[in-house]
Amino acid sequence: MSRLFFKGGFMALQTIDNDSLVESLFEIIRCHGYEGSTISRLSEVTGLKKSSLYHRFPAGKDDMVKAVVSYISAQLHQLVIAPLLVRQETPEKRFSNMLATLKAFYCAGQKNCLLNVLSLGEARDEIKALLKKDYDAWCTALCMLSQEAGLQPKEAEVRAEHFLVTVQGALVIQRLTDNPLTFENCMAYEQEQFFQIL
Repeated sequence: MSRLFFKGGFMALQTIDNDSLVESLFEIIRCHGYEGSTISRLSEVTGLKKSSLYHRFPAGKDDMVKAVVSYISAQLHQLVIAPLLVRQETPEKRFSNMLATLKAFYCAGQKNCLLNVLSLGEARDEIKALLKKDYDAWCTALCMLSQEAGLQPKEAEVRAEHFLVTVQGALVIQRLTDNPLTFENCMAYEQEQFFQIL
């Protein structure tokens, strides 16, 4: 299981391997968004001088954000999307496993989502396009899962979209209200309702 999905924090390092660097950049970006993740802040938290960051990412912050999005995309496909499509367990069990992974990744709703923080503001259109591609892949996997469980295609599509909206909405509302149970409660509700056939 990826250390990123269960990583509790990070430390500034003088020397840092590429994966650890991208993970640190990810934590900064999802905490501060595109505009708030200044080169100065990225340098301070990673422990790398600005010149070192530009050496690894010649286009500066845009290259860093692309690296983070690509890295998280790989994690999403490996740990969330792919397991939804493996039919060795029931759809309900695969859905439950996905919820456990999401709870760990978002620290029970305490951490932001890249889609949430990069879909607004000055992030480049190509970065938003990469995020949408992952959203579409996740939505498709959920559609296939719910159809396997007996839902009709249209209802499966609606259910998948509703779930992803709930994930994003729960993260926003928990941040707004400081209620530590918002995300957990929403995921518990989805656990009960996702496969209900109307």
